Amino acid sequence: CHMLYNVTMMATTWNTVATRDTRLLRMQLDIMNNLPKEYTFLNYLRCHDDIGWGLDFQTLAGWGMQEVPHKRYLNDFFTGKIAESVSRGELYNEDPITGDARFCATTASMCGIESAGFEQNEEKKKRAVRFDLMLHAYMMVQSGIPMLYSGDEIGQVNDYTYKDDPEKAADSRYLHRGNFDWKLAENRHDPATVQGKLFPALDKLEHIRTSHSVFNSNVPFHTIDTWDNSILAFVRENDEEKFIGIYNFSENDKVAWINEEDGMYTDLISGRELEAKGVQIPAFGCYWLCRSKK
Repeated sequence: CHMLYNVTMMATTWNTVATRDTRLLRMQLDIMNNLPKEYTFLNYLRCHDDIGWGLDFQTLAGWGMQEVPHKRYLNDFFTGKIAESVSRGELYNEDPITGDARFCATTASMCGIESAGFEQNEEKKKRAVRFDLMLHAYMMVQSGIPMLYSGDEIGQVNDYTYKDDPEKAADSRYLHRGNFDWKLAENRHDPATVQGKLFPALDKLEHIRTSHSVFNSNVPFHTIDTWDNSILAFVRENDEEKFIGIYNFSENDKVAWINEEDGMYTDLISGRELEAKGVQIPAFGCYWLCRSKK
C-alpha cells in the first residue's frame, strides 16, 4: 500500500493551533518533503478517531515543553479550560493515574464556531470561520490527497446527543461522529450563515487546487523563514509556476517578513496582486500567492 495516513501531521497541526508556534510543524513539513515521492499521503484536519498527541517530544523538550505538562496543556486548551481558548471538546481514554488522554471534537468546534454560536457573538463567529478556512487552506496544499471529514464542509459542531444512547455514551469519540445534518446543509446557499461562508469557500479552494499543476503531489516544496514563529510559509515550485502559501496561526494581525525578489504574485483566493515581501496578514488569515513562470 503506497498511501500513508498522515496522523502525525494532524496532531502537529493542532499542537500549532494551541501554541501559536509553527516551529515543529515547519520541521515536520520539511521532513515530509524529503521522503520518497512514490508514497502518497492522505492529509486531513480531522478523521473518525480521537487525536492522540503523538508529537516529537524530544524536539519540544529542547524548546522548554515537557511531555506530561504539555499534553495536559493541549487537552486543557481544546476542552476550553484555558481562558484564551475558544475550542470545545471532550477527552477520550483518560488515564486516572498519569492524566494522559486523547481528545475528541469536530474541526468547527475546535476552531471556535461552537463557542461563538453559544455566545451569539458574531465577531467571534466570523473569526472562527476564518480560522477554519485557513486550516483547510493549509491542509489542501500539502503533498498528497486532501480529505474532508463528513460535516466539516458545513461547519458541523459537536453532537452531545451520543450521551443519551446507552451503546455510545461510554465512547466520547461519538462526539464528532454525529449524523450529517442535511437541514443545516441547506444553509450553504445563504451567505449570511456559517454554512454559506464555509461551503462555497472550500469549494473554491478545491477548484483552485485542481486547476494549477504546482499542487501536484510530485512537486517539491520547502518552508521559508517568516521571522515570526506564529506564521508558517512554504514554497511549491515547478517549471510552470511558483506558489507561496502563508498562514497566520495567531489571533493577532501580523507581517510575514518574507522577501522574494522575483516580481508580482496573485493571491489565488482573493485575486489580489502583491509582492511576496513583508506581507501583512490578518489574524488566522492566509494567502495562496502564485506566479506564472512562462
